[in-house]
Amino acid sequence: MRALHVNHHLLRQSDDWARQCMDFAAGVDVTCAILDVYVDPARGESTEAAARVARYAGLSAALSEGEYLLTAHHRDDQLETVLLQLLRGAGVAGLSGMPASTTLGSGHLLRPLLDVARSDLVAYATAAGLHWIEDLSNMDTRFDRNFLRQQLLPVLNKRWPGAAESVSRSAGHLAEAQQLLTERAREDLVLARAGTNLRISAIRALEPRRARNLLRCWIDGAGFRVPSSTVLDQVVRQMLHARADAMPLIAWGDAELRRFRDELYLGVAPPPTPPTELPWDWRGRSELDLPEGLGRLRLRTALPGECALAIPPQPLRVGFQSGSYRLRLAQGAPRRTLRNLFQEYGVVPWMRPCLPLVFIGDSLAAVADLWIDAEFQVREPGGMAIEWLDHPPIF
Repeated sequence: MRALHVNHHLLRQSDDWARQCMDFAAGVDVTCAILDVYVDPARGESTEAAARVARYAGLSAALSEGEYLLTAHHRDDQLETVLLQLLRGAGVAGLSGMPASTTLGSGHLLRPLLDVARSDLVAYATAAGLHWIEDLSNMDTRFDRNFLRQQLLPVLNKRWPGAAESVSRSAGHLAEAQQLLTERAREDLVLARAGTNLRISAIRALEPRRARNLLRCWIDGAGFRVPSSTVLDQVVRQMLHARADAMPLIAWGDAELRRFRDELYLGVAPPPTPPTELPWDWRGRSELDLPEGLGRLRLRTALPGECALAIPPQPLRVGFQSGSYRLRLAQGAPRRTLRNLFQEYGVVPWMRPCLPLVFIGDSLAAVADLWIDAEFQVREPGGMAIEWLDHPPIF
């Protein structure tokens, strides 16, 4: 067993609190790890939201396979969460509140006190002689949760003393409803999925509310924040009913949704095209790291019968920007433009300028690990196979 404390470094007392947690843990013979996170709100994002993202990212990274993290969220926290989600116009998933159990990183997050009132916890802690720190920033009503806790909930609880219990019960009902929606979405995913993408024709066969439910499940399952209903409506209008040759783009947060042919592609923004060429003395290093998160190229001895590159007599050059280059894929075949080959093989347009082009002298010898020009091909023993590793998706 061990304890984790997240230091957000937001207040001057943050380091003192971390030391106190270490001292308390040592007093009960428990190891305590301090997780230092730094909050950097994005444009339009609140400090609260950014701190939450940073906190859970730190906790997620800290959990080992099969570990269980227990937090002390209680019933009043659940009431605050559901009310805030309601005021933000959340859907069924948001109004389900905090789950009692969920996966987190390689481990699991448990909230065993969600059915316990804060007043009962305070009474127990007082009777047991426990000592704790009151975070004075909780009194700062500039933050939404603090405003709700300090200004609104006392009035609400005075009128409806059982509000927290009732809202917690409603959150449970909504969690069940969300589970049913997820099950239906997974059924639709089986029919619509094309690898990691979705087939537009399959989504269009669904009624709009089912299509939106499917999109939410797919986006959430890919690890991206589910967009607002306004954005989802935009997806349905622009993505599903665009011309067959259109390539619309819709972005939110760090996610981008694109259409190419009959498929939807979900991911982050593609890397910028590297501006310069790279020399590759492949005899000295068989691998070449590419810039802008484009992975790396590797040369290895080709397997028997594998289309390979004849051993080049000189260092290679690696460039980008396909331009008007042409390739001949087989002896006697016509030379074809890269644009034509990209279209035929279905390389997504936003990645085409980022494909590494391998040059021998002034001649284009290969495009990534897709094609080798016939002039440089060899199928005899001793040829070199090209591998493009750890690159963003291109199909």
